[in-house]
Amino acid sequence: MMNKGQIRSDNGNDNTSLSIVVPVYNEEGSIAALHEEIVRMCEAHAGKDLPTSWEIIFVDDGSEDRTAEICSQLQPLIYIRLDSNCGQTAAMDRGFKAAKGDYIAALDADGQNDPADIPRMLKYLTDNDLDAVSGWRKKRRDSYGKRRASLYAYLLRQLMVHDGIHDSGCTLKVYRRECFSDLTLRYDQHRFIPAILKIRGFRIGEIEVNHRERTAGTSKYDHRRFVRGIRDLVRIRAMPRGNIKSRKKGNE
Repeated sequence: MMNKGQIRSDNGNDNTSLSIVVPVYNEEGSIAALHEEIVRMCEAHAGKDLPTSWEIIFVDDGSEDRTAEICSQLQPLIYIRLDSNCGQTAAMDRGFKAAKGDYIAALDADGQNDPADIPRMLKYLTDNDLDAVSGWRKKRRDSYGKRRASLYAYLLRQLMVHDGIHDSGCTLKVYRRECFSDLTLRYDQHRFIPAILKIRGFRIGEIEVNHRERTAGTSKYDHRRFVRGIRDLVRIRAMPRGNIKSRKKGNE
């Protein structure tokens, strides 16, 4: 098993064009199959509707099962293990900071997000000159309780920040690297990345994606997230608004 804090890299280089970031926590039953899916997808689409160079980054948020052991056998892979269970936001932030690609795709480790959607999302981003594209799980394969909580979160989010996104909590997203060049995610802010980026002046869009039933492991959903989400939305609403694109063009 890997030691805590250790980073192992089997792919990725200074010319990487696409980084695929996956936060992982106690997903021993799904992680190997997901890695295989991602590799097959990248190999099938590289040089066509995906860049020719790519890297896969798994950020282990202090798993207590066999996740680390299984990841040690996967190639190609950049594996990062956090010192403790810091939460999904911290894991994603670490992965975004480690990414070398011009584009970054993120998805969950439970197998419910479909890696096959990534090429289509990247094309939608570039065709429409967007900075980020969020997946919309229009036909969700989740319990009634999770779907109801997501509806409440959507209504509250539109009331407080109005990001125009149906499914901000969907981890499956594609970004330009610049979105995170000077941004550190805190608290539970991974669920509100589109709102944060929109406030900062980036252009965001949304596209329907496939959503699959969980076939292994258990959901990490916690009803206390709703209360934490309200606090996060208050913090996000207080963020200074900017026009990142205008500043970037002015510096070119």
